[in-house]
Amino acid sequence: MHVLKQRMIQGKLNKARRGELGMVVPIGYVRRPSGEVIKDPDEQVQGVVDLVFDQLEARGTINGVLRYLVDHSIQLPVRARAGANKGELEWHRPNRPTLSNLFHNPIYAGAYVYGRHPTDARRKKPGRSGTGRTVAVPETWQVLLKDHLPAYISWEQYEANLAQLAANRARALGAPRRGPSLLSGLLTCGRCGRRMTVTYGGGYQRYMCSRDATDYGAKLCQSLSGKVLDERVSTLVIAALEPSALEVSLRVAEDVAAERRRLEEGWKKRLERAQFDVDRAMRQYNAVEPENRLVVRTLERQLEARLSQQKSLTEEHDRWLSKLPAVLSSEERQAIRRLAADIPALWAAPTTTSEDRQTIIRQLVDRIVVAVVDDTERVQVAIEWVGGHRTETSVVRPVARVDQLSYHEQLVDRIRELRQQGLKSQAVADRLNNEAWHPPKRRPTFNGQMVRTIASRHGLISPLRRKSASRPVLRRNEWLLPTLAAKLAMPTVTLYSWLRRGWIQGRRLEDEPQRPWALRADTQDLAKLRALRAAPKLGWQARTAMPLARA
Repeated sequence: MHVLKQRMIQGKLNKARRGELGMVVPIGYVRRPSGEVIKDPDEQVQGVVDLVFDQLEARGTINGVLRYLVDHSIQLPVRARAGANKGELEWHRPNRPTLSNLFHNPIYAGAYVYGRHPTDARRKKPGRSGTGRTVAVPETWQVLLKDHLPAYISWEQYEANLAQLAANRARALGAPRRGPSLLSGLLTCGRCGRRMTVTYGGGYQRYMCSRDATDYGAKLCQSLSGKVLDERVSTLVIAALEPSALEVSLRVAEDVAAERRRLEEGWKKRLERAQFDVDRAMRQYNAVEPENRLVVRTLERQLEARLSQQKSLTEEHDRWLSKLPAVLSSEERQAIRRLAADIPALWAAPTTTSEDRQTIIRQLVDRIVVAVVDDTERVQVAIEWVGGHRTETSVVRPVARVDQLSYHEQLVDRIRELRQQGLKSQAVADRLNNEAWHPPKRRPTFNGQMVRTIASRHGLISPLRRKSASRPVLRRNEWLLPTLAAKLAMPTVTLYSWLRRGWIQGRRLEDEPQRPWALRADTQDLAKLRALRAAPKLGWQARTAMPLARA
């Protein structure tokens, strides 16, 4: 019996190698009584299959195709495989598993394949014939005969579709994602070569390379604000699009018109099919003898149902036409040309979503290499465009501390010179702003308080002391907020923000005229606060996970 089974398996394999082994054909194909596989002779079926593949190429995701089919009330054609209606054409609502199977099936590229789902004996369960099946990669298929069957797409397009779907599943470039980030999946760390990720928190977005920190507990490789990098790349992309603005506008108009013509053709076939069903029901009703009351009543109900379906479909088609005209009007064409002529306005328009901007960038950019220079505000950016061109530029990221600025020493020297000239802090700030000096973080200009803080830290002026008749009475391990800020060498406003977030405990001194804050911090708390101050900016979620003070 074992020998006979092996011979039967080998005979089956030999038949498959000749392309003669029969198998179930998918949507869009039928098998003739002779065994030949052909495209479904129904034009509407072929049109729907072509539309599905065109939408995958345009949208890049299965969900995008599914949303398109649902929004336009397009159903998938299915030939019944069993039952009283075997071989009849049925129309089912689109769903994700069916679309996934359709995009992964190589028959649509004209290939005859055997061995896509081999059985693994280790996974097979006794008494269950369908268990143990696995999915094989194309390199391990037992039989692959290209150009053996009629095709809807080319083999190259089939491979491109598989690569796109695989990229969507992995954390790679993939399709555009939801979220304000424009460069997600495109960034590569210029230090270690790994792909950078995007995080959101506190109303901001950051690009960071944290693979070593996540896997090995090492120091964060690098991170920077996402807004400044998005703005810089967007500027370069807009500049690249401007020379072809007119060509883009004409192409958009042609694509929109072609899309509407295709949808109208689909509606035309659906209406034609509905009319055919009504005519057939009418012929059956007219052919029955009037005396056969039972049959007449049944055919009358069928005719009324067909007429009702036709009326509903016609009304739905009229609503679609009222919302979406079949041909672009002259006003629409002029609007497209005006928008294309003003690419920056179109890019910043409220109707342009982040996904739209991501799609445009992915059409032009292959990869972006980012490297922060010595943990300063300077960031080197290399944009690798589609076609091989490379653009090198730089951006300035906001940093948390003044000593992170690449010109920190020059800034301190300039403040010292201005103070020696007798200028007050606000006058020094005005002079720095006129000379195009920039502070850290997201503030564009200096003010007097910032100048006083920098000068005080570097011994250029003595710290201000409040005149008070008596010093507030503090408990053990309590600090006044300015005193603790000076102890930690950090801005008072930053320490106050930590207090508001609950990262450190404190109380108001109600007996004092100014009601100052007294913060509780012992030796252990001071060490934690210094560690938090020196920690890389991983986002508010990472910081809130660290307890800083005990109640």
